[in-house]
Amino acid sequence: MFITFVDDNPASKKIPLANTTLILINILVCWKTLGRADFMDILNLYGFIPVVPLRHYGLGIFTAPFLHSSWTQLVANMTFLFMFGKGVEERIGSKRFLTAYFLCCFAGEASQMYFRPAGTLALIGASRAVTGLGVMYLFYYPWGRMKWILSFFGVPLLEFPSRTAYVLGLWGLVQFSLAFFPWSKVAPITSTLSKFGGSIFTINPTAGIAWGAHLGALVAGMVLFFLMPQKKSKG
Repeated sequence: MFITFVDDNPASKKIPLANTTLILINILVCWKTLGRADFMDILNLYGFIPVVPLRHYGLGIFTAPFLHSSWTQLVANMTFLFMFGKGVEERIGSKRFLTAYFLCCFAGEASQMYFRPAGTLALIGASRAVTGLGVMYLFYYPWGRMKWILSFFGVPLLEFPSRTAYVLGLWGLVQFSLAFFPWSKVAPITSTLSKFGGSIFTINPTAGIAWGAHLGALVAGMVLFFLMPQKKSKG
């Protein structure tokens, strides 16, 4: 069983060029890198590592958000990026959307440096961008109509109407809960599942879900909402 959601906002009827491109790049990078024998070398070279000075201003600040340590992490991030990104892009336009995307990433990395300046594990993944864009989406569509869909391998079974505030509230609760989940106690299980599931569950040491980085992206999303001018409506 899977629980997903879709939105009913006007933006959902259009194809967001910038957001779609970012999703495709994330998928392509994951497909090309995950499961490689030198994957840890890739993380150390292209991930964001606070303790390494060159990572502060080098290539890692741009490439780290496109790396993912498992298909589960990728699917989760791309699902929320698809939902939030298209609505934000509809409001501010493609160019400003790309600017907002990377500014949220940079804010997350700066926040990670502040909270974990001696961190030696690579910070990767699009979650900090998704967090910042999610805040902007909430402000743009606070009571937007959404639907929770209970499905079985893609076949919808039940639908439940909802609102943006409720969906994002649960999203935040899930993130908060996972921060305190005892992953070390289930490491043998996830390692075994990874061997049979093609890296569905990550077994690579990374910075994990970086809550400090999410906090920086959250603040960035709030600031960008007030600073980014919206597109002028036609007619």
